[in-house]
Amino acid sequence: MSEIHKLLTWAAESADLPDAVLRTTLTIVCDDLAAMIGAHTEPEVRHISAHATGPGEATVVGVPGKRAGPRSAAFANAVAANWTELDGGYRPATCHGSLYTLPAALAEIETTGGTLRDLLRSVAIGYEVVTRIARAYRPPLPLVLHPHATLSPIGAAAALAAARQLPAHQFTQAVLGAASMSLTGPFGHAPEGATVRNAWAGAGAQLGFVAADIAVAGLTASPAVLDEVFGRVGGAASQVAELTDGLGERYAVQDGYQKPYACCQYLHSSVEAAALVAQQVEPAAISAVAVRAHPLAAALAGAAPETSLAGRFSLPHAVAAVLAARDTSAEVFAAASLRDSEVARLRALVAIEEWTDPPQPPHDRPSRVQVSLADGRVVAETVLSAAGGPDRPLARDQLQAKYETLTGELRPGFADRVRTLTDPARLPDLDLPLATLLDEVLG
Repeated sequence: MSEIHKLLTWAAESADLPDAVLRTTLTIVCDDLAAMIGAHTEPEVRHISAHATGPGEATVVGVPGKRAGPRSAAFANAVAANWTELDGGYRPATCHGSLYTLPAALAEIETTGGTLRDLLRSVAIGYEVVTRIARAYRPPLPLVLHPHATLSPIGAAAALAAARQLPAHQFTQAVLGAASMSLTGPFGHAPEGATVRNAWAGAGAQLGFVAADIAVAGLTASPAVLDEVFGRVGGAASQVAELTDGLGERYAVQDGYQKPYACCQYLHSSVEAAALVAQQVEPAAISAVAVRAHPLAAALAGAAPETSLAGRFSLPHAVAAVLAARDTSAEVFAAASLRDSEVARLRALVAIEEWTDPPQPPHDRPSRVQVSLADGRVVAETVLSAAGGPDRPLARDQLQAKYETLTGELRPGFADRVRTLTDPARLPDLDLPLATLLDEVLG
């Protein structure tokens, strides 16, 4: 049996997951729900959610009381989840496991009358499948294709196959079929600021439904599809052992991260270092800014971003915005910062050096930010690994503060309800119908 079939058979037959895995997955779900809600300050997101269509019982998270057909709701929720770059990610590979799994699973399980346990299981299993594929087929650098395009159909199909409890042969065909539908969204769309990039995960969620449906109908995919799509076409060198090594011992959700800063995670160590510098200097006194950053961040060198997406993928802009605001809250990275004159001045001062020999993980995404001041002083700070990852997880109070900031205006009770739901002293009622839970949390 090939490694991919071993992985997908395991996924299909995994009925019960450890409580620790379910707790971690619940945190991931709540974090992404907060990101979905917070994105509805953006007009494009509000428009897409308002126009989610079709009869159905799937919640459109950002619009109180709105429900739609599962595919339409999954699309809207996926667009919202990644709009402000505050959805969770996966540290060992370039993959947002929950973005690719949660929107489809949420819509499917609510529509079919499933429970919170069903949701957590489906997300955790789908997350396991898509992140292992991401690890096994790492694209060459610099990135040409964006993982939101290439991996989202796979994550959605895996989560749906788990939600529907498909037998191993249908589970396998759903995932392999989804791989054949992998999108070719260029990575360059993100730093260029082409906001269609924010719809790729939504399109992937819809393709996940297609793949799961046709697998049950008996349509089959080539067993070599991963090698063909990610290897021959995408240029990845396969490491198939990653598909099954340690399977069932440590779950991928346990290596995820929650994002404290509303920009690409590649920039987080630079943002954090800039924030430490900003505590010590006045922005007006800065005459030069030097940033030494790991290769993934150094490549994001756009100095004149025109959309908020481009700003969230610009190292000069992210550092300048934090130095100017002396803050790292979500508003610092919003569209208004693009037009701020002091941000523009500081952005023009940023010189980037690539950190060519970064340390081993988890310190493989380091940054050093140094500013020169008009009086001749120099202030510098280094961050080897940004907060939010498994080595420096956000504390419960930090997560709660994030939720309050993102949802306090649009869903005033969300943060308090999530605090109760994620109480570490007790496991929530996993047999509660998901529809009931969403009404309580989002109400």
